Amino acid sequence: MGGDLSFGDALRWLDGHINLERNSHAEFPLPSLAKMHEVLRMMGEPHRSYPVIHVTGTNGKGSTSRMITALLMAHGLRVGTYVSPHLMRINERILFGLEQISDDDFSSELQRLKLIEEQSGNILSWFELITAASFSHFDAIGVDVAVIEVGMGGVWDATNVIVGDVAVVTNVALDHADVLGPELSDIAREKSGIIKHDSAAVLGVDQEDLLEIFLARPSRSVTVLGKDLQLRSNVQAIGGRVVSVRSSRATYDQIFMPLHGAHQGHNAALAIGAAEEFFGRALDQDVVRAAFERVTSPGRMEIVSRSPLAILDAAHNPAGMAAAKASILSDFSSIARWHLVVSMLSGRDPMQMFLAIKNDKIASVSISETRSFRAMPVQEILNGAEAAGIPCQRFETVTDALDAAIQLCREGEAVLICGSIYTVAEAREQLLTKKNLGAS
Repeated sequence: MGGDLSFGDALRWLDGHINLERNSHAEFPLPSLAKMHEVLRMMGEPHRSYPVIHVTGTNGKGSTSRMITALLMAHGLRVGTYVSPHLMRINERILFGLEQISDDDFSSELQRLKLIEEQSGNILSWFELITAASFSHFDAIGVDVAVIEVGMGGVWDATNVIVGDVAVVTNVALDHADVLGPELSDIAREKSGIIKHDSAAVLGVDQEDLLEIFLARPSRSVTVLGKDLQLRSNVQAIGGRVVSVRSSRATYDQIFMPLHGAHQGHNAALAIGAAEEFFGRALDQDVVRAAFERVTSPGRMEIVSRSPLAILDAAHNPAGMAAAKASILSDFSSIARWHLVVSMLSGRDPMQMFLAIKNDKIASVSISETRSFRAMPVQEILNGAEAAGIPCQRFETVTDALDAAIQLCREGEAVLICGSIYTVAEAREQLLTKKNLGAS
């Protein structure tokens, strides 16, 4: 099924298109879904052949999407999942049963899109192409349902050509304000765009003024976390957390998940609410437990080494950094001191990022530029840290910064890598390589 393009050729062709994940947001084109609609029409409208759960939010949408997928799979469904960004391989974005798309299938989908581009003259962006490829792949393999994570925002995101049977909003915080903002209300309006007239909305928004923006959207039904859906308990356990969730249909007690961070309880409640709305009924308690016992969320408070303890977290905005701080102080309260490795992307406020994670247990901070065209200059990161009152040591690369942090670790101390998905990806590759070589 490899088509005329090899996997390498497919990636090279793809990389010839504008990639807003890598390049400056100043290159953001005028918002339009017209090209996506036209290309999908030429592909036979693959995105209309299966029901969809559509997920947006400033933070937590990737974890929530994986939880929803786990719940649907545990109920015996064939599930396609589209998430972004990826950590190590682009294949991570298009999943069937949480297994990555094969190189051959990926190449085949891009071969088809290349032919359509040549025939129509419609030039999609890098993200639009991956999105179209995912829709087509899910149609080809015959999924029962797809869980689709928004790339950014909602209204003008490439994924918003779909009509979600369920629309999930994890939260709203300040991020991508240069494109979606400048105010939180602007960001909320963008994210509310995934709620359609026939969608069941499941909302994790806790700001009353912003919640009103979502409630104003016509929808089939609305479930609000904290009102219609309750997170009754959310406690640390050995190897993860145990949560209890009550909906209008049922109570789910003592649900263990091997994930760290209190915010994952919030995500779990939303995932249960979304699955209930999709099925239109309560879920089986044992099936829910089985689903959550197997859930994973790579790069989100992920332990990748234990000697020393090294944790990856893709916190990339102040709200994410605040959640990371809460996690290390609660789920890892036995750790005496933390050594941070931080790099960021341009467009963030480094002072606010550092203020959000600042705490008495931080022993050192190693900063560098990450491998991205959007990398924040290390001097800008340093200025933000100094403004937040956090001393730092600067390095040329994330690899150098991570090596230094590991060298500083003593017994009872740990390393946290955060600041951007690119920081986490570089560190994850380095740590897993060492682990495979028996060096950790």
